[in-house]
Amino acid sequence: MKKSNTSTTIYVIAEALKVSASTVSRALHDHPDISAEMTDRVKKMAKKLNYKPNAIAQSLKDRKTKVIGVIIPDMMHHFSMSVLNGIEEVAFRKGYHLMVAKTNESYQREVMSIEAMAGQVDGLLVCPAQETKKYDHLKALKQQEIPLVFFERTAEKVAGHKVVMNDEAIAFTLTEHLIKSGYQRIALLTGAEHLNICRDRLKGYHGALSRYGINLDNALIAHTGMSFQEGRIGFQKVMSMPSKPDAIFATSEQIALAVYSEAKKMGLQMGNQLGLVAFSSDPLLALLEPPVTGLGQKGFEMGSMAAQLCINEIENETKNSKSRTETLSNELIIRKSSLKTLEGNPSVGNYSHYLERKSDDNALVYIY
Repeated sequence: MKKSNTSTTIYVIAEALKVSASTVSRALHDHPDISAEMTDRVKKMAKKLNYKPNAIAQSLKDRKTKVIGVIIPDMMHHFSMSVLNGIEEVAFRKGYHLMVAKTNESYQREVMSIEAMAGQVDGLLVCPAQETKKYDHLKALKQQEIPLVFFERTAEKVAGHKVVMNDEAIAFTLTEHLIKSGYQRIALLTGAEHLNICRDRLKGYHGALSRYGINLDNALIAHTGMSFQEGRIGFQKVMSMPSKPDAIFATSEQIALAVYSEAKKMGLQMGNQLGLVAFSSDPLLALLEPPVTGLGQKGFEMGSMAAQLCINEIENETKNSKSRTETLSNELIIRKSSLKTLEGNPSVGNYSHYLERKSDDNALVYIY
């Protein structure tokens, strides 16, 4: 039989088998009213004619688009791309496509992107922008029964699944490490105070200082923002103090890179003259000299977990599942930027959970 140049439809299959189109449709969907013999004949003919279901027609029938929307602040940095890779991997395996929008930390862009996606996606994964303080556009999604999952950052009083880092515990451990390495005046460079990640990281920083009897100096805390340029501004602010910090806790990879760049310009020796730790898993930190203390890789895991929660919600016919929060722990990867050298050897606090030294970047790993 000669194949047509046009797309094969159930009507073409029906004509070839001299049966009705409804019989073909039901056979392709394994309807119990169709005999096993007929179902087998239909499926063999469909394969022979290279039949492909019409995805658009199927989505209209099922009221599904098989598309998941992703709202993300940026797509340039390592963590963001790791999260997207995790989302895409799960979506692909489950037969979903992605529609991605970058807000560039803008509330207006976030609102416009979500409004544009609302009628075209089955669910949304959202990391709110730094500017976002009002959440009516997100609450509207829940009213439309569109599954909503937050990742990394969350929105106050908006229902939805959440996949977050254990920000407070990780920040505590990063600060504690600096203290145990001999630093006393530790500055915190971070983003907007209303962001959940910034609040929790600030809590962890406070907690570590309190645990080790170090008085809090609010002048050492700079809420200038999470970008490279904002990191530069924060660094210049704390370094202009009469009593300068001897270490910096950077709460994003871009802030850490800004601190590293500015410190080099000032001729400061990282580690001995200025300690630096980063709430970041960017591999670039390990390539700097000296390499910068940071975190293990968790972006892919966060993205894949968020995507799975969203798909589970989409495919849950009852639509009454309770919102879940998945909290990821991490590992502290200690490098030379946060170690003072004493008599030729790096100073290291008394940790009980150090693993073996890693040969690839001369790092120690501390699990918590």
